[in-house]
Amino acid sequence: MKILICPDSFKGCLSAIVAGNTIKKGMQKVLPHAQYTVLPMADGGEGTVDALLFAIGGKKYRAIVSDPLGRKIQAEYAILSDGTGVMEMASASGLPLLKQSERNPLITSSFGTGQLIKEMAKRNLTSILIGVGGSATVDGGMGMAMAIGVKFYSKNGKQLRQGGGFLGNLSNIDISGIDEKIKKIKITVLCDVKNPLTGKYGASRVFAPQKGATEQMVKLLEKNLSHFAEIIRKQLKKDIENVPGSGAAGGIAAGLMAFLDAKLVEGSRYIAEKLNLEKHMKNCDFVITGEGKIDGQTKFGKAILPVIETAKKFNVPVIALCGQKSSDAEILRKYGLTSIFSIVPGPVTLEESLRNAEKFLIKTSQELAYLIKCLSKNKLNC
Repeated sequence: MKILICPDSFKGCLSAIVAGNTIKKGMQKVLPHAQYTVLPMADGGEGTVDALLFAIGGKKYRAIVSDPLGRKIQAEYAILSDGTGVMEMASASGLPLLKQSERNPLITSSFGTGQLIKEMAKRNLTSILIGVGGSATVDGGMGMAMAIGVKFYSKNGKQLRQGGGFLGNLSNIDISGIDEKIKKIKITVLCDVKNPLTGKYGASRVFAPQKGATEQMVKLLEKNLSHFAEIIRKQLKKDIENVPGSGAAGGIAAGLMAFLDAKLVEGSRYIAEKLNLEKHMKNCDFVITGEGKIDGQTKFGKAILPVIETAKKFNVPVIALCGQKSSDAEILRKYGLTSIFSIVPGPVTLEESLRNAEKFLIKTSQELAYLIKCLSKNKLNC
């Protein structure tokens, strides 16, 4: 029997590769003779660098950059074996870098992400992949652009302060300071969502609350992003407001399009292709996937969606394990998901769940293996 294991990370506790190997460990207790293949999935957010290093090979590097509030931190990036650079915005400008009390998208900035782009440009790369999930910002990429040489001015000629709360004061954009070396790099943005920059499903209304925004802040950020898009439309002759994915990571995807002519792609499908997911799927008997939380948002391009859809294409049962399952996750059955199991054994606090995630995942994987064993007696020598 061949079992393909391809989860996303269980955010806050287990990376995708650790989660995959933990599932394998639990299942081997019951099905020791099965053939297992572990593929770490990602969608542009956490784990993107590791997933592409797993698929292609390469080496990690570190650089000193500013976090979302301007403090110096170490951020990671990698150069793949094919010469492509890859980074995660979250490493420099991510929400986990802030305490709960520090989350404020009016002042948080993507400046560190721009610094990381500059650092990678020093290595004479011709192409860079930027995973943009998990940001702490809603600044439309203004901070990133400032770091690579773009200047933003208000009506009185003063340069804007960093943060989405100041975009409404924007009057003029000067892109003459962008380094020519950076301009020549092909930028591909791996988006973890398909949301546009503004509107009902835009960066502010959908994602700003989880980054610390109150209802009043959401309204201001929405107004500011719309103004930002209008200035870009008038002065740079680029319409980035309603492009699917332009609202990813607080709108940095839109900023990368506007200032570096970046191309937006669906991160989960890009990574699935690099991992040769279809090739691994063709001859397997069961697929096990999973992530920390599974809900209706998964259908909008999250990491496990290509796993579910590819399994359906080859008529392979696909089972998902998660820490938390929302009631709207049932819609994923339409896409090919066979069943979902929560690994949490009963009422526990979030801290307990995170602390014991590996133990819970092993136990649930073991129970799942018993079920597969019962359903597949004719295929197993056990």
